Order: sequence, then structure tokens, then C-alpha cells
Amino acid sequence: MSLRGVTRTVRILDAEDLHVLRGIDLDIHRGDRVAIVGRSGSGKSTLLNLLGLLDVPTEGGLFFEGADARRLGADERARLRGSAVGFVFQQFNLLPGRTALDNVMTPLLYAGGRQFWRREKLAAAMLERVGLGSRLRELPQKLSGGEQQRVAIARALVRGPRLILADEPTGALDLDTGAAVMDLLDDVARETGAALVTITHDVSVAARSQDLYRLDAGVLSRQVVPA
Repeated sequence: MSLRGVTRTVRILDAEDLHVLRGIDLDIHRGDRVAIVGRSGSGKSTLLNLLGLLDVPTEGGLFFEGADARRLGADERARLRGSAVGFVFQQFNLLPGRTALDNVMTPLLYAGGRQFWRREKLAAAMLERVGLGSRLRELPQKLSGGEQQRVAIARALVRGPRLILADEPTGALDLDTGAAVMDLLDDVARETGAALVTITHDVSVAARSQDLYRLDAGVLSRQVVPA
């Protein structure tokens, strides 16, 4: 993914425009480990929405594997997002009335061909990969916070994304569980060659990255990764 001079501006009736992102330049390649830190209100969620093709820039270029996101329709972006991008959220966002297996199968309902027809086997294999092979039929409320986050990770990875976007993935977890979750994300991303972009307030999570950026008042700047 490549961003060049990306801005995101919100038009406000009878008020000055709100400039959420200002001139963002960023390159993300397969296998990269990128962390983005910043205070609340700095524009992190807006940048995540752009990286995940949920939104498009007001100005500037955003290219995913050569495709200009501003030239893609909403349906085209949705198809690309579904096949190439995996999201991991702080609050897990699991379907409460569905089993772990059902939750992980959900993205595969929108897949085609072999992925669709093999969706149960693929979901079970991914849950096994994240250490939950014995909890396939459990509902989210029967799982610990760390186990719920592992289900969310399995769901994000089940279609083999080239880009993993993790939004405060350890924010709802204790220190040890959070470290185990980040180990898992790092391992799977390394094995699959996916790029991993983590938005975080946690210095220890940021220190795992190869490239560290700070977002402040919509301006992205490169930082030194803490030792």
C-alpha cells in the first residue's frame, strides 16, 4: 500500500472544515511490521479506515497493490477489502449468539470457490492454529478475554489477508495475555508474509515494530523504534 499526500477533510455546516489528516505519505510492503501511535483525536481511526479501504482520501493518492482506491467504487473496494485485508479490533466484535467456529466462518461466507465450500474446515484449522481447537463450539461469553481475542484474530486471518490491521489489539487484555496475543499476530504474519499495521498506545507493542510512526493533529511523522 502506498499513500501520497493523503488528506481527509470533514465538511461541517456553518463552520470551518475539519482537517483530520494532513499530507500523509506512507509505504507498506509485504512482511512489514508498522506501528502507529498517537493521542485520542489525532486521526488514528480515520487513517485506519483509509488503510482498510473503508473510506477514500479527500485529496491525494491511496494505492493498494497498484489500484487507486479513489477510482474504485464502494463494491470494488469491499471485494478487495474482503479478500486482502484482515481487521483485529480492541473490543473483539464477535457475534454473541454464534460459536467460535461460526464467528471465524463469517468472512468465508463472502468468499468464492474452494474457500466458500471448505469454510468450516478452514475456520476449524485457523482456530486450531491460534490454540482454540478444543473450543470450536463455545459461545464468546464462555471464553476468556484472551480467547475471544484469539477468535477475532482467527476470523481476521482465515481468508489469508496480505494486510492485517490491528486497532489496539491488546487494549482490553492484561499484560501477559496481551503479549501472547502480539506473539501470535507476529508469528502468523511472519509465516504468511502479510504486512502487520498496529495502532496502539502501548509502548511495548510499538517496540515490536520495524517502523514506528506518530500521528499528531493529522500529521504523520517517523519515529525511532524504542530499544
